[in-house]
Amino acid sequence: MNPNYTTIITPLEPGRVDACRKYLRDKAEPRLAGDLIECQPLFRFDKIASLHFCSFVILDADGEFAPSLVFEATFDGSREDFLDELLEIASEGMHEVYRHCTDYPFSVPAAPQLIEEYLANHDVGANTFFSGSPGRSVAQIQGESLLRRDILTFLSKRCQPGAAVPARSAGFLDEVRRHVIRGLDNNRWAEQVAPTPWEIRQRSGIVAAAAFAAFVVVCVTGIAVGALFGLGPYVLYGHIVRAFEHVSHIGASISNFMVFWFPWVASHITIEPAILHILVALTGVWLIVRVFELFLTGWTKNPHDQLFINRFPLQIAVIVRYVLIVFLVGSVVLAIISGMTAARSAGAEATQSGFWAWVLTGVSIAWRLFVVGLVLAVLSHLATSLKLAVQLRPYGTARENVRRLALDLVRFAMVIVTAIGVLLVARHIPFAVSEQIAMVARSFVFAVLVTVAYGLIGVLTFYALGLLIFAIIRTLEIRDKRNFSEPAELIAHARENARKYAREEGGINRYQNHLASITTVKPGFIRCWLLRLALFVINLLSRFWFNRGQLGGIPTILSARWVMIDGGKRLLFLDNYGGAWESYLNEFIDLAAVKGLNAIWSNTFVTADGKSYGFPASKFLFWKGAQAEQPFKAYVRQSQVETIVWYGAYPTLSVININASTELRQSLFKPRNYGEIDTIFRSL
Repeated sequence: MNPNYTTIITPLEPGRVDACRKYLRDKAEPRLAGDLIECQPLFRFDKIASLHFCSFVILDADGEFAPSLVFEATFDGSREDFLDELLEIASEGMHEVYRHCTDYPFSVPAAPQLIEEYLANHDVGANTFFSGSPGRSVAQIQGESLLRRDILTFLSKRCQPGAAVPARSAGFLDEVRRHVIRGLDNNRWAEQVAPTPWEIRQRSGIVAAAAFAAFVVVCVTGIAVGALFGLGPYVLYGHIVRAFEHVSHIGASISNFMVFWFPWVASHITIEPAILHILVALTGVWLIVRVFELFLTGWTKNPHDQLFINRFPLQIAVIVRYVLIVFLVGSVVLAIISGMTAARSAGAEATQSGFWAWVLTGVSIAWRLFVVGLVLAVLSHLATSLKLAVQLRPYGTARENVRRLALDLVRFAMVIVTAIGVLLVARHIPFAVSEQIAMVARSFVFAVLVTVAYGLIGVLTFYALGLLIFAIIRTLEIRDKRNFSEPAELIAHARENARKYAREEGGINRYQNHLASITTVKPGFIRCWLLRLALFVINLLSRFWFNRGQLGGIPTILSARWVMIDGGKRLLFLDNYGGAWESYLNEFIDLAAVKGLNAIWSNTFVTADGKSYGFPASKFLFWKGAQAEQPFKAYVRQSQVETIVWYGAYPTLSVININASTELRQSLFKPRNYGEIDTIFRSL
């Protein structure tokens, strides 16, 4: 069961904004009691068993936007059940709060069900929602945290000086099961298997299905584009065959050189000369593409300097390299089919020669396979040495590229040697494929090659469209520099916004913080839909890929939501996270999440002193942007809204703590070897 959420935004009476803010501060804001949160009498959020987080935020009037009250909550179960429980526990307080809103039904005390309908009608949901601990209820999170504490307490007492302890860690695990879990009534529930959402259980399958669907879309696009240029399947097949013939002429001299220097291979491998020439030529092209790819990879030493000018051709080079590998594999398969077809005559000769001919053939095959295996062992050792070399001492850019190229060549040589081994055997195996089977196999190989060719056409089509879209985006970015002031000018405003981020500097959130941010979407149809597309993609990734505690590599977000409000004119961001404000934003800057951050907020701006300030300048939507640390932080400060009320059901826990406790519980009753058991106790 994934957490549910609600984002209720209601318009405030302009003259009652300050009164509403004061009431929330005095009557709703919880107080700190040690490491726990103590709720106010009228707002006993702690009595709502399903509630993870909730907060109240006021959005002040801003130009065309009237003031409004925002209530957000993350909870287990349905929205209807949560609102029922909320209004049962805090009906008086909620009534007093919403009396400040313009369209609130004042007959609520006489008809309590009206407030639930009122709140439900103003629920705007979220365009994107992320949970750092999906599938965990409040009770499970709190229970697993207490279970971990009980285990630590038991082990600390069990391991006192002079006490008899088990000789192996497995003995400790047995004692934990017996005394901490089964010996305590409150902990026996931990024997049950922790529920896991289907999105997590089927994560690999979902990714595979998405990749297959993407491949189908790409191929269909390639077929459609090919049809526009008269490249039907049969026509494309003919082009591939003629291309193979052309390549065979180019590779003829090279293959003749190989046959001259390696006559034993030529005498023992039955392979069509055209296919051998194609293998040689495709290998050369693959090598050129790989060198070009490594050159682009080593363009800059700064990992943050991911320029569009080299990323775009780099991705195309990677795709072309994999297409070449498919064509190489197809060529090897054609060679194997050719060898197995020719084996018919070899088998007939062996049959006529008698028993000893079969024995000699078997010995010959075994000897050749031994040589092939020996060569593979040497290449495998060399590959392992190349992989370990960089772990012992980091290389410079040039030397690292040489190492990676050498490793690729070694791996490629292993594939070629394996193919040679198969071809050596193919000529002499007793069973040889018939001409009919060979024809079907060849047709299948060429069908795969045609499909891959259509896929390449589709990919290049999408990249061409992407290039056009990025050109439009870059035009917008250049125009934004004229229309919006630089966010670096907002650095001086940071100290003036102290009230907005008082919560991040102290208060009841010693371990967890809450961030509320409001920005205005840049004008224009393109900007609006770029933002919607970015939020849609991130929402999909949050549910099906980033569902193991991290969002783009950031391990501190407990829950977050992005909501486009006011008809898509403004973007509201509400976030519960662990740690300090500075370190939290640094994670956005330093990790891969910076691309998603830029894709969202580069479409927005903030205002101060009558001027509009854009997000730090991005390049082609994804690059630069938030990597300008101080302007980015100043932009966030300016967009930040004061969190008046905040509540968390487990205020001392981080996402890492929550997920570690779940993993500990799940590992207690699974079969484990000694190494895995030691890992469990080391993690404690």
